[in-house]
Amino acid sequence: MSKLLPDVQQLEREIAIDTGSPNIEVPNEAVTYDAGWKTTNYPSAGAFQTKFGNVDFAGELKEFSQVWELLQEGEKLVAMLYTFRSCSQALKDVQVPADMPKETKHDIYSKEFKIFRPEIVKLLRLKNFHERAIKHFKALITSLAKPEKRKEIHSQVKLDLVVRVLDLLIKLDKLKDMKSNLVNDFAKYKRAVALIGSSLPNKKALEDEVFQLQSFLSNAAHPTGYIVWSAKKEIENVADAKEVIFLLLNHCKEQLETHRYLLPDEEHRAYRVIVYLMYILDAEKGNPRGTNAFKEARAHFALKLLKHNPIIPLFGDMQIQIKYDLDRSQHWAQFKENFDYDTVKIKDSYMIDAKKRDVIRRNYSSYTSNFCSLMNRIRAIKSQAGFTEKISMELCEETFNTIIEGITLISSWNSQIRNQSSYKCSHPLDEKQYRAAGGNGQKGHEYERVVRYAYNNREKAILVDVIGMLKGLGSLLQKSETIFIDLCWRHIHDKMQHFAHAMLTRPMRKAMKNKRHIILEIMKSMRAICADYIQGQEMSEDYKQQKKDILEIEYKFPNRFTPPTIEQLILMRRMMNFICSERAEGNKGGMFKKRDLKKEWQDEWLKLYSDSFYYKYILTFKETLRQSMDLSFLWYREFYLNMTKQPQFPIDMSMPWILTNFVIKGQKMKENILYPMEIYNDAAELALSYLDQRYLFDEIEAEVNLAFDQLLIHLSREIFFYFKTLAGSILIDCNFKQAYDRFKSGSLRVPVSRYTTLMSQQTVRLLGRVVNLQVLLAQHVLNNFRKNIRGIIKKFQSSPLSNSVETKALIENAKLAHILASAHLPLDSFEVIFKEMDGRVQLRQGCGRIAQQIADELTGDIFPHWIFCSGTRRFVPSVVSYAEKYQREMQKVKLPKYFWYGNGYFQPNAMIQGPFKKFFGREHVEALLSIIDTADLPFILREVISFIEGVLAESLMPSMEKVQQVLQKAPIPLPPAHLGSALAYSSLTSNNIIKAVRGWPALKKVFFQSLREIGNALAFVQLLETVMNSRNDSSFVQAAFYMGVSPHPSKSIGQEAPLTPFAVDEKKAKTFFDTVNKVNDQFSKGSLVHKEIAISMNKAQAYMSRMLGPNTSIFSATLSRLSEILETVQVFDGEEPANGVLDTHRGTDFARVFSIAQFIFCISPTKMIDGKEVKSGMEEHAILGDGFLWGGTVLVHLLGYTSRFEMLDLCNHIINISDDLLSGLGLTPDQQKKLDKHGGAKLNTMKLQTLAMQRFMRNAKFVSACNSLVFSTIKSYFAVNPVKDLRFSPPKAQ
Repeated sequence: MSKLLPDVQQLEREIAIDTGSPNIEVPNEAVTYDAGWKTTNYPSAGAFQTKFGNVDFAGELKEFSQVWELLQEGEKLVAMLYTFRSCSQALKDVQVPADMPKETKHDIYSKEFKIFRPEIVKLLRLKNFHERAIKHFKALITSLAKPEKRKEIHSQVKLDLVVRVLDLLIKLDKLKDMKSNLVNDFAKYKRAVALIGSSLPNKKALEDEVFQLQSFLSNAAHPTGYIVWSAKKEIENVADAKEVIFLLLNHCKEQLETHRYLLPDEEHRAYRVIVYLMYILDAEKGNPRGTNAFKEARAHFALKLLKHNPIIPLFGDMQIQIKYDLDRSQHWAQFKENFDYDTVKIKDSYMIDAKKRDVIRRNYSSYTSNFCSLMNRIRAIKSQAGFTEKISMELCEETFNTIIEGITLISSWNSQIRNQSSYKCSHPLDEKQYRAAGGNGQKGHEYERVVRYAYNNREKAILVDVIGMLKGLGSLLQKSETIFIDLCWRHIHDKMQHFAHAMLTRPMRKAMKNKRHIILEIMKSMRAICADYIQGQEMSEDYKQQKKDILEIEYKFPNRFTPPTIEQLILMRRMMNFICSERAEGNKGGMFKKRDLKKEWQDEWLKLYSDSFYYKYILTFKETLRQSMDLSFLWYREFYLNMTKQPQFPIDMSMPWILTNFVIKGQKMKENILYPMEIYNDAAELALSYLDQRYLFDEIEAEVNLAFDQLLIHLSREIFFYFKTLAGSILIDCNFKQAYDRFKSGSLRVPVSRYTTLMSQQTVRLLGRVVNLQVLLAQHVLNNFRKNIRGIIKKFQSSPLSNSVETKALIENAKLAHILASAHLPLDSFEVIFKEMDGRVQLRQGCGRIAQQIADELTGDIFPHWIFCSGTRRFVPSVVSYAEKYQREMQKVKLPKYFWYGNGYFQPNAMIQGPFKKFFGREHVEALLSIIDTADLPFILREVISFIEGVLAESLMPSMEKVQQVLQKAPIPLPPAHLGSALAYSSLTSNNIIKAVRGWPALKKVFFQSLREIGNALAFVQLLETVMNSRNDSSFVQAAFYMGVSPHPSKSIGQEAPLTPFAVDEKKAKTFFDTVNKVNDQFSKGSLVHKEIAISMNKAQAYMSRMLGPNTSIFSATLSRLSEILETVQVFDGEEPANGVLDTHRGTDFARVFSIAQFIFCISPTKMIDGKEVKSGMEEHAILGDGFLWGGTVLVHLLGYTSRFEMLDLCNHIINISDDLLSGLGLTPDQQKKLDKHGGAKLNTMKLQTLAMQRFMRNAKFVSACNSLVFSTIKSYFAVNPVKDLRFSPPKAQ
């Protein structure tokens, strides 16, 4: 074993079993065991010689074991009574008509007899036990009342057992009276026996049982309190029983005054027994000549105790109210008037207010600090070799006292919680308070009055805090048991050995000198029972030495970490009390008497006797700690179930869930959220180990399942709520946040995080099941993120594309919240969740839902209905549209506001995102590129190109043919330059062909709209190209450092320009790469920084490889594809010119058609009202925007008609012959001369200066500038060859 122990210790150091999670729950043990210290049979008592004259100490233990057997049987009956559920309540009353056949009646009552018989057998057991228990109680009282026994030193254990027996009778009595369903079941059983008794073989025995039970359950003289009354009547005939009652009263008083108890129920037991001892001592009601217990001087202390403790917890949800329980006493009425149980002082003594909570908090903090310091010292010592020799007696004593102090604190807090619960149960809310708190009088409202609505929020907060400290301290003791328990055992062993070796020697010598032979023999027996000697150093005759020799003896005994047995402990304390008690004959002293113990010896003995009282609690530490931490009474409600005749109450009336729900909805004490759930563990432990009822465990388990599910839902929602809010506070613009906070102060505050501790809990134990809270929370939080992203996508699908900036902000918020939550919970990656919600996880799925929606919005809304502005590079909605209205699918998104940006951040972000919803531009394209996956971009471009192809084939080409047919009818000559712009405009507008084209109904709705849609699509692709280039430039700047990239040095004039705008220093880049790789290999298990550098370097290398390779433009590719399409179409070329070169007046090619369409596009509609020309409608530019110009100009360029268009365009022609410096007709001086020569002076120039002309000139100049911009832009992306070379030759000689 000595060789294996170091190996085991090495494993403990190397294998980390502790998860490192904070301690916020009570650990449950997988295996429990009984080491024999809880035995009540005392099997080894007979091995010791303890009979001295009339005193037989070991014989007393045999008597005690019989009492323990009685108590154990009684506790089972207490459990049976408390958990008794009525069968009659579950069965429907069967109506038996008088004319029913006898066989049917007999069958019905036979079945009732079989159903109720097992329950009646339980009642018979109770009745028989009641009779035996009272006889045993009488025997105990009689043994204490004997004259020869009254002078003896009574055993504390025996007095404790008498008190326990009386307390057992009290519990049985109160439970029998409380369970009204006992009488109901008995009544049905009695009826069944009466009706079918003749057919039963044991009819006589059954009738006797019925008669006895009738007297026991419904005694006419004593319908309540029959069991205690029977005990009282039995001991009335015992001589001097009154003195025994005073002895028991004094025993309980001493127990309370000296705090000679450790568990909560032991304290309350003393109070309960005092109440009923006063009842037994007082005369029966109706007997005025009997003893007045309340005037007895020796019982006067009881009145003070009862006055300050009018309510005493009994069992579960039951309590004793003194004002009712003592009503059966004859003389209580005259004292009852002096007792006011509803004062504020009494209430304050029972309620746990803030002051008491602060005291508990100080004690908790002080004790945990001292305890942890002590445990660290013990660990340090135990980590050393040969630590057993280094552990001192002082350290063991300090450890023992610290543990007892901890259990005392836990028990006192438990007792306060029990007292508060009992006070609430005895003071239910009145009707007005109940209705004001939210009660509606539902079934079981009596229980609501004492639990659900009885506690206000302040009381709940204090109660949760106290429960948290109680369970937390208990958990700390339980987890550290293996560290300190052996030191406590060593302390008990050392104290008993010190007593047996050193403290007994001189009293033994004194007893020998004084010829106190019995005392000497008792002391020898004590040494024989307790002493542990080092082999070969036994000192059985040391007391016979001289005093000076005794004082020089250095007693040595083995340092064992082994405690004594319970028999050794009881016998030692019994013999000590027999010798050192003040009532002992050897300590009374006198003029001619010598004391057995000197005063200083007696004080030492009494101190050890007092301290050794707590040894039994250390010997049964696990059970002691369990009972001190037991809060199961906060769940049990059998008394109220019986009262309200309900099978069970809803979870909203369950105290554990009420407290848990309060913590969930509150902002504080999140760390304590699991401690109220520990009440379920306590209740389940009581149901299985004490009450022995499986159905109660099933009810608890069902409620725990529901409560834990609700806990996970609420807690995950709170955690998600917190991280969303935190992400919102991080992402919002700081300047805007400050300004908004001034506008609405305090609205953007982030709550303090109190979830870190909860999210680190990997093991939570409930009802014996180990639950990984961290994983379950992660699953629920993950579902919330899925809902969040699904809602974002649905909202995106239901909104215009101008909301893409808002969608980006929502996704960024969700992503940051996910990153923050992932630091504490094992969540799936955000990319996986996003792809799953976007529908990109299926193999057959070509693209995501977002990409599909973008393509649909572009082709269905943006291109047909929006106006493109070349100056701002933005699309804005058109007021009037020639296309059909776009119908998008509206999807309902029902999510709380905090799902978007967190709590309080919805309105600020709505204000920030609001302006972006009014247009679609560069910001929106950047947002879309950050949202969609790179693989979805080709799909979007393919849809755009397909859209352009569809518009060309279905709309533009057919309408082009219609216009060509009109243009073939007559020429449209260019106006002579000498006419000036005004006359040229007038002549063109009055041209019949232009009028015919302009009057064609489908011109604007089909031809113009087609060019607008094509132009908008091409403008979008060019905008997309610009944004992508900007993003690439940003990435390039970030990657350049890792690649040794720098700008080219300046070149002199005449030198050839470099192929790329930057230079790559391969030598520098290689050196940097080698260095980073070497560092990464050397520190592969080290700093995260080195790994991040290596990852960034590899990304940069891959990016630069792409940058240095062939780079294509998506806009160029789009133009190339459109050019290929146009090459296959003949309609845009028109007819060949008549002269084979160029016809300036006729032409049906696209350049000519678009020139005419552009002229019509620039015309502004006006009308005359009251002799004044005013605008009569919207101009085409306001309806179609620059997209019309982009569409036509790009097609002109791709068809190779750029030069022809610029030369023969009608708008350009009018602009070229105008002079902005002159007003009037817009004529130059030469034009004016020519016009005058041809009779132009007779024209009224004022009539030609129309509003329509002015607006046309403005529109024409804008169109010309826009065309130039588009042509220059297109040429930089895609160059085309003219249709053919135009060669002009001189005329042939005639």
